[in-house]
Amino acid sequence: MPILRTQDFDELIQLKQISPVYLFAGEDVYLVDLCFNKIERLLAVNDLNREIFYAFDSTSEDILNAVFTVPFLSDKRLIIVKDVNKMRARDAEYITKYLSNTLDTSSLVLLYSDNYKKETIAKRKELVNACISSKNCVAVNCGKQHEGEAKDFIKFILTDKGKNASYDTISRIVEENGTDLLNISNEIEKLSLYIGKNKKEITENDLEKVGGYTKEVNIYTLSSNIESKNLKQAIFVLEKLLNDKEEHVIVLSAISFSIRKMLNAKSMLEEQNMPISEVTSALRIHSFSAGIFFSNLKKHNAKNLRESLKIVLQADTAIKTGSNDAVLALEKVILFVCKNRHNIV
Repeated sequence: MPILRTQDFDELIQLKQISPVYLFAGEDVYLVDLCFNKIERLLAVNDLNREIFYAFDSTSEDILNAVFTVPFLSDKRLIIVKDVNKMRARDAEYITKYLSNTLDTSSLVLLYSDNYKKETIAKRKELVNACISSKNCVAVNCGKQHEGEAKDFIKFILTDKGKNASYDTISRIVEENGTDLLNISNEIEKLSLYIGKNKKEITENDLEKVGGYTKEVNIYTLSSNIESKNLKQAIFVLEKLLNDKEEHVIVLSAISFSIRKMLNAKSMLEEQNMPISEVTSALRIHSFSAGIFFSNLKKHNAKNLRESLKIVLQADTAIKTGSNDAVLALEKVILFVCKNRHNIV
């Protein structure tokens, strides 16, 4: 079948139609993660029937052995291959061959977080094309969205939150944030927080006012910027909070909470091998924030998050004893968390 739009894929999900192979390919990492999370929820397999591979660090033999393993007390196994855009040519060739002789007892999910249309490795390009044309594979285009698609996404996410907005308001959100779904999701989250639970409609006036933010919105934004390692924006928001006379200890508490949440997520994923769906539930992360959170989580590692907590403790002591400049103590924490650029395995 031809490569699907995300809207078409949503229809398949609603019909609960399960395919032996899935390919989620495109530059919009948020959209790739969003589609993958939907498959995870649909299959709902336990840990014994779920395996994750990274294409650059696994062989096709490893992947296919997992695919051909018989499910344990279940009808299905879920095999996930991340970074397919980094798969070796030889391995891509063998995965391509599997497409013509798939099993119904496993669903193989291929995550290609890049512009698949510009693939230069012949065998990987062949794999992508084979997935798109195979009747055994559901391929979904997760590339950059057009304005119309971004507007549809905004309507969808607003409905999920029990909110709505006029066409002009939605158009303005796209004008101010572009079509990147991660940016749009962050903006909708801030707007929803700003108008509160009782108000249902987001207006253009809300868009203008949220530019100034409230302390509550700024606290949320600071945490988001720290999680995404956006140092410049994090320092900017810190200054706004302090100018609004927010207490230093409250700001530090928000930073600490964000770091601990990321560290707990790392532990659950990497040490306890919990599926993302369970981590999302355990940490009470909203389904539409999950894609953003886990995408940002890849920018951090557990060792440096633990070190960050030590810096938080030092800042807490400095703030409470008055032995140091409280502003400098907060800036030091943010700088430490955001400046680290170690690669994540």
